[in-house]
Amino acid sequence: MILKLTAETTQTTQLNLTPQLKQSIFILQIASDELADFIQTKATDNPFLDIEWPFTGIKGSNKSRTAGIDHKDRWLNNLSRPDETAETALLAQLRLANIPKSTLAIAQYLAGNLNESGYLEISIVEASAACCAEEEEVLYALACLQSLEPAGIAARDLKECLLLQIERDSNPDPWAAELIGNHMQELAGNNRKQLADKLNISVDRLLSAITYIRTLNPKPGLAFGSQPQSYIQPDAKVQKVDGEYAITMTDAFLPKVMMNKEYCSFFTGNLSGDVSAYVRNQRQDAEQLLWGLAQRKVTLRRVIEIIVKEQKAFLDKGVSGLKPMNLKAIAAQLGLHESTISRAVQNKYMLTPQGVYALKYFFPSGVSTVSGEEASAESIRTQIKLLVEREDKKRPLSDQQMTDLLNKEGIQISRRTVMKYREELRILSSRLRSS
Repeated sequence: MILKLTAETTQTTQLNLTPQLKQSIFILQIASDELADFIQTKATDNPFLDIEWPFTGIKGSNKSRTAGIDHKDRWLNNLSRPDETAETALLAQLRLANIPKSTLAIAQYLAGNLNESGYLEISIVEASAACCAEEEEVLYALACLQSLEPAGIAARDLKECLLLQIERDSNPDPWAAELIGNHMQELAGNNRKQLADKLNISVDRLLSAITYIRTLNPKPGLAFGSQPQSYIQPDAKVQKVDGEYAITMTDAFLPKVMMNKEYCSFFTGNLSGDVSAYVRNQRQDAEQLLWGLAQRKVTLRRVIEIIVKEQKAFLDKGVSGLKPMNLKAIAAQLGLHESTISRAVQNKYMLTPQGVYALKYFFPSGVSTVSGEEASAESIRTQIKLLVEREDKKRPLSDQQMTDLLNKEGIQISRRTVMKYREELRILSSRLRSS
């Protein structure tokens, strides 16, 4: 065989993001309070930018910045100190942990993404992307976080939460880990004799293990106080006016950004090379910021308009009327890329007749109903939660009984899906809920 070296010309297409586009993407996806800080920093560094804070109405870069910050600080200082939360308790423990700085940073990020029950709300893949770290690094940081108190904290699901507690117990039931790890579905069933035979243990031994499992805490985060009060600034307000829903963009928290006309008129003549380059770059950066802010406002309003259009039933009735939506379909309607919609709904909130909701809340998956329409997974989870709250605590509803009740309501759902949603809600099986 003869090997030859040859030179060939190939043509490829590659997308390179310009600094303007990168900044526009960043501006689109951050929350309004972060955007206010970003604008503040930009205005401090760029003489071509002037900002006017809504708190004071004072124009002029230096005075308005100082007045705005002082007003904001005074407002924040008037807030009462929040009770200790799972996040603050974990951060305090992490500061004493002997772990590398890179691991500490990831663990702190994960601690900030726990829900009130103490469960991790984001996936390892999402955390890896957010922290610019390998998934193995994130998993190691998660293990460090899960080693803290209380046992079971930062688990990703109910099974992991219970197993973490069993592993930390100095005197656990010898069959508890086996039952939780490999037989959770069977635990929810009725035939304990069959499960005991499968494990080659007596029914009494099985009942002893179940009694021990009932002592575990399925929601370790509730051991702390409530989450600190979150003063969310909604990005839009939706109200019903003359039978129709009207949208008002609420950007009063953000400063008004303007080009400094004096600088623009002053630097119009001939300048030396270095000065000319500096002036040109600063002016271009200011114009790019204004463009990015305008694009953010337009895109956000378009996305909110279509959410209101698609989710009228939710606005009228609440969670039971929540309609399944997906980013791809909305992107097609707006003529935008799916990633643009995803960024637009991140960290954004809307004040509705039903309360304040994150925009991403309006993109749930769904299941079919008898009428041929779809019900959102979120609305079904809410119904399951209500069924459990209203059940007879001495005779809790089984997954099959809840399935039958939902089927009677016209929701075509299987027992397996009900069990999945129940576990996502961190609700124990009927066997483990019985008093």
